[in-house]
Amino acid sequence: MVAKRILLAVSTFICAAGLVTAAPAQGFKPTGPALPIDVMSKDWNIRSAAISPDGKHIAAIAGIPGQNPVIRVWSTDDMSKTPTQFGSRTMRFTGFQFLNNSKLLVFANQPVAAGAYSNWQSKAAIANLDGSSFLDISNDEADPRGDDRIIGFGLFNRLPSEENVVLMEINRFSGTEIVRLNVNTGRKDRFARTGDNESFDWADSKGQIKLKSELRAANGVYTTFVYFRETNDSPWRELPGLRRTWNERYTLRPVHVSKDNSTIYVVINRDTNFTVLAKYDIATDKLSAPIAENTEFDISSASFGSASDEDALTQDPLRSFCWNGPSTECNYLDPTDKRISNLLERALPGTNISFTSRNGGANVLVTATAPNVPDTYYLLKNERQLIKIGSVLEGWDRKTLGPAEWLYYPARDGFQVPGILYLPPGYNKERDGRLPLVVMPHGGPWARDDMDFDISYWPQMFATRGFAVLMPQYRGSLGLGKAVWKGGDRQWGALMQDDKDDGAKWLVDQGIADPNRMMMYGYSYGGFAAAAAAARSGGRSAGLWQCAISGAPAIDLERISTDWGESRLQRVNQGVTVAGWDPMANLDQVKIPWLVFHGDYDRQADTIHSRSAAARMRQVNPNANFRYVEIPKMAHTLGQMTPEHRTQFLTLILDWMSNNCGNISASFKEPGLKTTASSRASK
Repeated sequence: MVAKRILLAVSTFICAAGLVTAAPAQGFKPTGPALPIDVMSKDWNIRSAAISPDGKHIAAIAGIPGQNPVIRVWSTDDMSKTPTQFGSRTMRFTGFQFLNNSKLLVFANQPVAAGAYSNWQSKAAIANLDGSSFLDISNDEADPRGDDRIIGFGLFNRLPSEENVVLMEINRFSGTEIVRLNVNTGRKDRFARTGDNESFDWADSKGQIKLKSELRAANGVYTTFVYFRETNDSPWRELPGLRRTWNERYTLRPVHVSKDNSTIYVVINRDTNFTVLAKYDIATDKLSAPIAENTEFDISSASFGSASDEDALTQDPLRSFCWNGPSTECNYLDPTDKRISNLLERALPGTNISFTSRNGGANVLVTATAPNVPDTYYLLKNERQLIKIGSVLEGWDRKTLGPAEWLYYPARDGFQVPGILYLPPGYNKERDGRLPLVVMPHGGPWARDDMDFDISYWPQMFATRGFAVLMPQYRGSLGLGKAVWKGGDRQWGALMQDDKDDGAKWLVDQGIADPNRMMMYGYSYGGFAAAAAAARSGGRSAGLWQCAISGAPAIDLERISTDWGESRLQRVNQGVTVAGWDPMANLDQVKIPWLVFHGDYDRQADTIHSRSAAARMRQVNPNANFRYVEIPKMAHTLGQMTPEHRTQFLTLILDWMSNNCGNISASFKEPGLKTTASSRASK
C-alpha cells in the first residue's frame, strides 16, 4: 500500500516575479500585538492530555501562576463539571501516563545541588486520579554521579490483562531496568535488565519481551545484533537478516511482532532514501518489499489492532501507518478511525489533527495544532459532540500569530534543503517589502522541526515582532530521509553551517529578507550553529550576520565527540559523526556581537562548554562584543525550566537584539525591558 502523495505548494509570498527589487520594510508593523515575555514565560495552560483506557477520564498537565504545574482530571461523562486537580510544592510535574483506569504514573523533576553535577533529578510517583494518594516510587540508592544513576522513568507495558501490575522501565546511564510495579503498594520486582550496550525493543500486551538489540565491537567495527524469542522463558536467537553495522547506518526499527510469532513489522530504509514499512519473515530470514511507503517522507510509525480491540488482544491487523510530513499524517485502515478522521478534518479545517479513540470511537481525545494555532484539546463524544478542553496558549490564534510555510531551497552545491518559513501576521511582500530575518536552526542535530505549534514560542516571538523566521532542516536533520540525515556526518560547522547561510541568502534573493538585518539564534545544537555563525563572521560567513545568540550551546567539537548524550550507546552511535569546523578553535575570528546564555544545572549540553568558550574569548578576543550569562538552577530542556528561567533568557534575547545586533538594533527596540542577569556575566 502506498500512502497518498503530499503536494506542497510554496505560497505566493515567495513567488519568483519581481522579488529582488522589493524595498526594505523599515516601517512595517505586524497586524497583531507582540507575544509578551510574561505570556511566553508562564507554564503552558494545558498540555500532554491523555485519555484513560476505559475512556471515562481525561487528564492533562495544567499551569497555574505562582505555583508548580498540576495534574487536572475531567470525567468524560460530564465535561461541564469542575475537574479535580493535584500538585506538589517541591516537585515540578513534567508528564504522566495512565497505569489503569484509576491510577496515574506521574513524572516530575526536582533540583538537586551537587556542585559540578547539579541537576534536576527525575522522580516518579503513583497517584489516584483525585490526588488522594501520592506514592513516591523513585527512591534509589545509586550515586547521582555514577554510571548507575537514574536518568528517567517510563511505562514499558500497561499489561491490560492484569488488574494491579504494570511493567515500568527505569532508565539508567548504565542500561535499562524493567520492573513489575504493583500500582497499589508501589512494590517493584525486577523483571529484566539490559546492559549499557543493549535495548529491549518490543513486548506484547502480556509482557512477553520478544525483541532485543545488542551492540558489539570487533576490530573497530560496531555491529547491532537483533534477537527474538517467543516467550520470556524461551532462549534468545539471533535474526541474521536484521543484523547491521554502524558504518552502514540506516534506520531499522521493529514496531510489531505478529500474534502467531511469524512476522516482524519494521520501519527501515536500508535500500531506500525514505523509511518504509516492511515485513520480516522470521522463518525464512527474509525482508519483504515495502507494504507502506510515502514518496516524499519517512514512514514514522504503525499501529495494530482495531477500534474495537485497541490493545490487539485477539487480532492484530495493521490499523494505521503514519509519515513525517511537514507535520505527522496518517493513513487509517480501520473503518471507525477513518470515519473519525474525516469528521475531524471537516470540523477543524487547516489544522494538524491527531486523536486517541476509546470505546469503539464513543470517546475520542483530539489534538488540533498548526504553526499559528496553539495545541488545542477536544473530546469528541459519540461522533456528534466536540467539546473543547483547553489549549496550550489561550487567547492567541491565526488572527494574532504569524503564518508559516514548508519549503525547499537550494544549497550552494544544489542540494534541496527543507525548511519552515514564518512571516509576521499581516505581512504582504509586494506591499511591505523586505523584513529583518532570524535564522533559527533546531537542536539535536538528529531532530527536526514540523508544522505543529512550537511550544518554545520562539518562532512566534520573532514573527509577532515583525521578523521573518527561517527554520532550516539542514543536513544532519533526522526524519527527512537518509540523504538529509547522513549528509551532515562530520560536517559540523562546515557544510551543515553552509545550509543555514544559504537559506538566508535564498530569502534575500526572494525579496523577503533584508540582507543588512539578519541574525542567527539557536538553542542546544542550534546554539552550536549560532556559535559557528559568530566564529565564521571573520571568514566564510563574513558580512552575513548582524549578531548571533547561542542558548545552552555545545561548542567544543572534541568534547562533544567524546562526551555525548545520556548513554554509552548514543556516544557510539552519534559521537562518531561529530567532526568538522570547530568554533572553539576559531574564537579569535568572532567579528559580530555574540551572546551566550546557559543554565548552570545543564548536564546534557554541559555548562562547561559555555564557560570554556567565555574564558577563551577573554583570552583570544578580549575586545569582541561578547557576553556570557549563566542562569542559576536552569537545566537543558524546556520541561525542566521554571517561568523565572524563561523570563531571564527571553529578556536577554530581546535586549541583545535591541541594543547589540548591528543594523537590527537600529530599527528594533523591545519596550519595557528589565534585564535580569546573574552575577556570572562577562563582556
